[in-house]
Amino acid sequence: MLKDYYLEALEETQKSLQKGKQIWLTNASFLKEGNNSITLAFPSKMYLTNFNNFCKSELQSKIDSLTGSHIDIETIIGEADFSSVEEDDKKEVEEEEIQRKNSYLNPIYTFENFIPCENTNFAYNAAKAIAMNPGINYNPCLIYGGVGLGKTHLLQSVGNYIEKENPKKKVIYVTAETFTNDFINSLQQKNASSFRIKYRKADVLLIDDIHFLQEKISTQEELFHTFNDLYEANKQIIFTCDRPISELKGFTDRLKSRFTRGLNLNLTAPDYETRVAILKKKCEAQNVRIFDSVISYMAENIKTNVRDLEGSLTTLIAYSKLIKTNITLEIAQEQLKNLISAPMASEQDISISTIVKEVASYYNVEISEIKGKKRTAIIKDARNLAIYLTRKITQYSTTEIGNYFDRDHSTITHSIDKVDQERKQNSDIAAALDSLENTIKSKSK
Repeated sequence: MLKDYYLEALEETQKSLQKGKQIWLTNASFLKEGNNSITLAFPSKMYLTNFNNFCKSELQSKIDSLTGSHIDIETIIGEADFSSVEEDDKKEVEEEEIQRKNSYLNPIYTFENFIPCENTNFAYNAAKAIAMNPGINYNPCLIYGGVGLGKTHLLQSVGNYIEKENPKKKVIYVTAETFTNDFINSLQQKNASSFRIKYRKADVLLIDDIHFLQEKISTQEELFHTFNDLYEANKQIIFTCDRPISELKGFTDRLKSRFTRGLNLNLTAPDYETRVAILKKKCEAQNVRIFDSVISYMAENIKTNVRDLEGSLTTLIAYSKLIKTNITLEIAQEQLKNLISAPMASEQDISISTIVKEVASYYNVEISEIKGKKRTAIIKDARNLAIYLTRKITQYSTTEIGNYFDRDHSTITHSIDKVDQERKQNSDIAAALDSLENTIKSKSK
C-alpha cells in the first residue's frame, strides 16, 4: 500500500528536481514498509548522503501529502540488488579506460630513445620537466622547428610518460588536422557539446602541427576557448609548429598571444656527433650492425633532419636483409647516391655566410658592411635581400638569422616582409632576387 504512494511520490519528486540531482533518487531501492514508515536502500554512502542533502525533504513532502499523514523515511546502505548500478559504474570506468587508451599516442616515442644534443638539450629537459609535473611549470608550451627534427617525438614522449606515471590523467594527443575534422563533424552532426567535453575535460592536451590551422578562423575560435578553459583549470597544453608563432599567417592575434604566453622551444638540426649517435642507436634497436665508416659517411652527408637520416638507414637495412650481405661503404654510396648527390633538402647545406658573400659581391659592398650597422641605402638593400634569401632558401629560423646579423626577431621579420612586398611591385628587385638565388644554389651543388 505505502509502496504505491512511494512510487507516485517518487515520480512527482523526480519531475521537480534539477536534472543533476535526480540520480541520487533514481538509485534508491524500495526495501520494505511498516506502520507509517518505509525503508529505502542505497548502493553506497555517497548515494545516501546526496539523497539526504538534495532529495529527502522533497520526497517527504510529496509522500506526506499523498497519504494525508506523516510517513517516516528510513534509510540503509545495501540489502538490495544493486547489480545494475554496479554494472553501470563498471561500464563507466571501462569507457573512461578505453578513452584514455584512445589518446592516439605512439608508444615508440619515449624520452629514453630521444637523443638530445647541444641544439636540443634545453627542449628535451623542459619536456621532461613538464611530463613530471604537468600543468605546474611551463604551461602552455610550444615546440617549433623544421620538418623531421623531433617535435612529434618530444610531444608524444610527454604524453606517454604521463600515461605511464599518472594513469588516471586523461591525455589527448591529436594533430591540428584531426582537431579541425572533429570540430567540423561536431557541427555537421549538431553535437558540439560532445566535442567540447572531449577536449575540455582533458588533463593534458597535445596538438601537433598547429600551422595547419592557418586561415581556419572558426576552428581557431574553438581552440581559443578550449585553451582558456584548460589553462584556467591548470591543465597542461603543448603545441608543435613548423615555425615561430610570429611567422604564422592567418592567425588571430589573441590566439597567437596564448601560444606565446608560456615556454617556446626551438628545435634545430642535429650536429655531426648527434647524427652518429642517432644512427648507432637505431642500429642497436633493430639489432643490425653497420660499419663505422658507413655511419660516418651518412652522418657527414645527410645533414637535413633526423627523418631523412632514419629513412636512409632504413634503405640500407632493407638492402642488407633482402640481398643478405653486409653494408660496405661502396654499397652505401651506391644505394644513397640519389639522396646525397641531390640532397633531400639541399638548401640546408647553404650557409648564411655563403648567401651574404654572394649578395655582397652582387652589390659590390663588403660583407662586414652587410653585417654591420651602416644604414646607407645600398647597404640596407643588400642586407635586406640577404636576410630574405636566407629565410627563403634555407631552413634557418628567424631567430637564427637574427643571431647571425645581430638583429632582433622583429627586425628580421620586417626585412623579410619589406623585400617580399618590393619583389611584387618592383621588377628589378624580383630579377635581382632570382639571379642571386640561382647563383647561390648552383654554387652549392
